[in-house]
Amino acid sequence: MDPSRTARFSACRTLRLAASLGAALLLCSCATTEHAGRLASAGASYGKAVDALLAATEETAADADSARLLSEARGLSKEERRALLEKHGTVSATISDLARLRRHGRLLTRYFEALGRLASNDADSAAADAAGDAAAALNRLGTELTGSTLVTPAERDLLSRTAALAVEGARRGAIERELKARAGLIDREIAVQQTLLDAVRRKLRADLESVTALGKERDVTRPFLDDAVSDPPGWIALRRGYLVSPPDTDALKSASDAASKLRSAWRAFAGGRLDETAVSAMMSDIETMVSYAEAVRKVHP
Repeated sequence: MDPSRTARFSACRTLRLAASLGAALLLCSCATTEHAGRLASAGASYGKAVDALLAATEETAADADSARLLSEARGLSKEERRALLEKHGTVSATISDLARLRRHGRLLTRYFEALGRLASNDADSAAADAAGDAAAALNRLGTELTGSTLVTPAERDLLSRTAALAVEGARRGAIERELKARAGLIDREIAVQQTLLDAVRRKLRADLESVTALGKERDVTRPFLDDAVSDPPGWIALRRGYLVSPPDTDALKSASDAASKLRSAWRAFAGGRLDETAVSAMMSDIETMVSYAEAVRKVHP
């Protein structure tokens, strides 16, 4: 074969290979950007939903402690009541933990919103700065939350041993830099969310059981024993409510599940893919969280 023709053939083949490789990289980049945008949107939705849910949970925790306070105060003197009120001041620590967990969720929203901006604009330096600021604040607040009395020693130890997260796969520059810088940090903070939500659920379950027991004694048992039922249909309705409606912590279970699925999706994305199943399932959990929060707001506008 003519040497010049061979050279031209080789050059053409090289160009075709380069073009194919460039197209493949472009498709990979576009797919990764689309995945980053989808994950960022889901993460921001999670943060907003958990904030609304915990706002409702704060009210439940306060109401439960107030119900116990009223029950324990029966028959006490004024000074004894004052001492009891001071004793119940410890509920403030629980409310404080819930408020910090809400701030933690809002910071996750800020982080994922910034990530979404990076996915749509690789050169958005303000978004990169916002992601870094939110991540740093998340880390500080997450460290505080792991010291909460709601968290068991075993849970605290597990969080302290959260492993580093490997980052793999080809991505656009800003997303790649962001993952290499903070993939492990965000993974841990999502784990903090899940752990604290489980801890809050344990506390809320105990609170609801306490409120149910005290309410049943006040509204059903005592009026019946004292022959003081002035509104029989109303008493029957109240008794039915206590018998039929068990304490509800399903929304917090959904929140914990959503955090677990968000973490799975995040880890998958860091590994070069997106767990679409986890994201879709998480959105279903988010709907449950939002519905519960809206129902509570209707009761306590």
